[in-house]
Amino acid sequence: MKEIEFLYHGSRFLEEILKPNQTTGIGSLKDSLCAIYASQDRNFAIPFALSIMADESNSCVWKLSFEDGKPKIIIKTGKLDTSKVGYLYKVPIDAFEQIDGHQWVSYKPVKPIEYEIIDPNKYLHWIVKYE
Repeated sequence: MKEIEFLYHGSRFLEEILKPNQTTGIGSLKDSLCAIYASQDRNFAIPFALSIMADESNSCVWKLSFEDGKPKIIIKTGKLDTSKVGYLYKVPIDAFEQIDGHQWVSYKPVKPIEYEIIDPNKYLHWIVKYE
C-alpha cells in the first residue's frame, strides 16, 4: 500500500492558515465536529471547494456519493454558483487524525503546503440536482 504524503482540503475561501470551524454535516457526529476536515482522496475534497449556495428559503442540503468510483454531488436544496472559484489545499498529514475511510480531522490551525484553484465549471458533470 502506498504511503500517504499529504491530504486534501476543499474550501470556498482562500486562506493562509486553515482554522477549525463548526461543521453542519448530515449523518453521524463525526460529520459535525469543530475541526478542519481533509481526505487522502482528491475527488472527495473537491466538492467542498464548490460554492453550493442556499436557495430562496435559505436551505442548502447536498451530499456526496461515489458510483463506480466516480463522484456524484446530489443537491437537494440550494444551487451551485459557477461564477465563484474554490480552492483545493494540500495539507500535511501529520497535523490530522483519521476518523473514517475518507475523512481526517485537525482540531488546531494548519498551514497548507500549497493550493490549486478549482473552477466549478469543470465539475458540472458531477452535479445531480433534485427538484
